[in-house]
Amino acid sequence: MNAIKIGIVMILVFNGLFSFYNWLTRTDPGYQAQVQQAVAQPQAAEGLDLQALTLLSKEIRSGQEFERRVNEKGGINNLDLNSDDKVDYLFVREFGDVKGKIGYSLTVQPQKDETQEVASVTVEKNGDRAEIQVVGNEQIYGDQTIFNDWTAIEREQLPEQSSTGKPAPMYHSYFYPRPLWFSPFYFGFYPAYYAFFPVMGRTAYASRVSRSYNTGSVQRGGSKFQRSSGKQISNPNKGKTANKGISRSLQKPTNTQKKFQATRNRNLKSGGFGKSANRSQSGTTRKSAFGSSTRRSTTFGSVRSSSLRSRSFSLGK
Repeated sequence: MNAIKIGIVMILVFNGLFSFYNWLTRTDPGYQAQVQQAVAQPQAAEGLDLQALTLLSKEIRSGQEFERRVNEKGGINNLDLNSDDKVDYLFVREFGDVKGKIGYSLTVQPQKDETQEVASVTVEKNGDRAEIQVVGNEQIYGDQTIFNDWTAIEREQLPEQSSTGKPAPMYHSYFYPRPLWFSPFYFGFYPAYYAFFPVMGRTAYASRVSRSYNTGSVQRGGSKFQRSSGKQISNPNKGKTANKGISRSLQKPTNTQKKFQATRNRNLKSGGFGKSANRSQSGTTRKSAFGSSTRRSTTFGSVRSSSLRSRSFSLGK
């Protein structure tokens, strides 16, 4: 009788240990994805290297060219603020004065009707030099993440036009008189030549950036010339933050962003909405933007959209 009791106890202990082992080594992909995302989201700042952005700013001469270059596949943009495994589209808006100091505001729309500024670039005339300063948004990069460099105001030759889409205007100078660029695109409505591409891993992205750009000339901190000149221009997107839609870790999130992420993580742990739900929602929206749609022509080329909004350009001074 004692032998039977001992046997039953041993079986119960063995089953308990086996269940505990399975719990520790659980390999269900959906479960692992939820746990990994709830515990540690990648840093949003890892998706756009600001030193590389500073160097890209030396290669462009207008907001329209900037928007096209920064969204190129294989380029410096690897942002994925909403964690849908697709690189976010960066919208560019020019501001300032084409006579002496011009600015570019880069934003992302992680979901419909939500806009988050990522970085701003200002370029100021200093003789035949263009003094460049790049400032990272404090929610994404933290306080005072600033870089500077300089280049010639005029480039010697224009770059080759992209083989896809309608040719975009190219200028020799940052300060060529022109209408200021205001991106006509928005969440769910993108240029016809553009297609979403998958996010790269941190190591692969860092390697790609280092191969493409030698950041040795980029200095940390603000531009001394821009600080001493006293010329001010107003950035219309300064302080613009997305209250919803950002699931990547932020350096200095607002209280509303903290609340959104906390709610999202609680739902992940309890098996509620998570990465798969977010991907499904975002994928549906983006798919509709490239499905049966209306076409129209812009200076960026043909575009596709399920709904069109009117956009205007503001003239530089």
